[in-house]
Amino acid sequence: MSSSLAHGNPMDSFGIIAEHVSASAADEPAQFVLDLAHRWKERGGTVAGKPRHSDRYLDGLLRDLGTPIKSLTPKLVGRTHLKPADAGVLVRLFLSHWDYVGHSSGGIAARSADLYRPMLPDQEIERVCDYIVDRISTVGPESRNGAERAIELSPSGQDTIDLIATEFKRSSTLFSIGAGQTVLVARPESALIGFRDVVTRLWRVDEADRQERILIWILDLGRQDFDDPESRLRFMNVEALISRFKAMKRFKESVAEARWNWLQSKTVIVLHDTHGGRPDVPWLPTFDPNHVLFSAIPPRWAGSPEFLALYGAERLHETNYTIFLRKSAESSLEDGENYELRYFGHALLKSDEKGGRHPRGLQLNAPGRSYTEALGTVFVAATHILGLPNAPVGLTIDGMKINRAHAVEKLRHHGFLLLRLDEFMRF
Repeated sequence: MSSSLAHGNPMDSFGIIAEHVSASAADEPAQFVLDLAHRWKERGGTVAGKPRHSDRYLDGLLRDLGTPIKSLTPKLVGRTHLKPADAGVLVRLFLSHWDYVGHSSGGIAARSADLYRPMLPDQEIERVCDYIVDRISTVGPESRNGAERAIELSPSGQDTIDLIATEFKRSSTLFSIGAGQTVLVARPESALIGFRDVVTRLWRVDEADRQERILIWILDLGRQDFDDPESRLRFMNVEALISRFKAMKRFKESVAEARWNWLQSKTVIVLHDTHGGRPDVPWLPTFDPNHVLFSAIPPRWAGSPEFLALYGAERLHETNYTIFLRKSAESSLEDGENYELRYFGHALLKSDEKGGRHPRGLQLNAPGRSYTEALGTVFVAATHILGLPNAPVGLTIDGMKINRAHAVEKLRHHGFLLLRLDEFMRF
């Protein structure tokens, strides 16, 4: 794989790298490194249903090589500046640890060099690193800091309940994804009220026109390990949703029974359990559970003004998304229905002069085709679980045809439980 790098010109090797990274190393060197990091993470596959190439794993590799990077995660998502030296370290690791060839259950106990094949020869990798370090030193880590761009965006957003009700009226499916926090609570004393209010608004919207809408909650049960703080948080997030549904059923209101019957008929819970499924057994075509869970920040969102306005650098544990599937204007295709997805992030933001924090939402850009396929698969599986008689035979979402075959089996293969509401209440 020799190139003119041996003579000091890195451009031929960048041609090879360009098969995986679209950002320009010359014009956007910092974004080039971030895109390379994302591709490297995608190539790591999974262990027990979780990405092998997590930030924690990457930090371990860097430490083993004697090159730790401070504030690694904020730098990988573009929240803080990427220093030239850090960029060189990351590019060197990614290119020298490109193809994972270790055992599927392996960690980094073996020498990392024995677990990977490099993308390029060592000399070429060093020249690419030198070039990136030089470009970032010359043009700066990025043309404008993401936090500065976020200031231009109104931080107040739109009231979450109003936003969800308005979008739901125009949609056929609402996906609620608690990637970081399942339910946003501004004040503990109103922990149940906000959930009750949004469900009531959705019920009244659907009752007004009797459309066949459905509700899908997507949650991650975590690894269920007492010694893992993330496992404990994810488990409590699941319990938080169960407790709110229990309140909806048990608390006395004049509309409680009718609202509950509607909720039962419309709801599917998609719960990821790494103790189930067979993630190490290949499934064709390929499918990434993380594109259902949004467990990692989509690269197209990281560093965007909207995402920074919502979560900044300190509130990533609060990530909370709603995604709406609606029929597009060209919905009468001969081979089925044509749909589009709209994405929103929610956070507790200051919305008044008194400084109170309330759930607010902002629209986010489409994160990519892999997420379209994942959500399309979940939608097809949910219609099957609910037994909807008028589920579309053909399905196209944002121009992408969704394969309806084996949707339920595909999700279960990757450790997803598909539960009706009464099953989730007993979980």
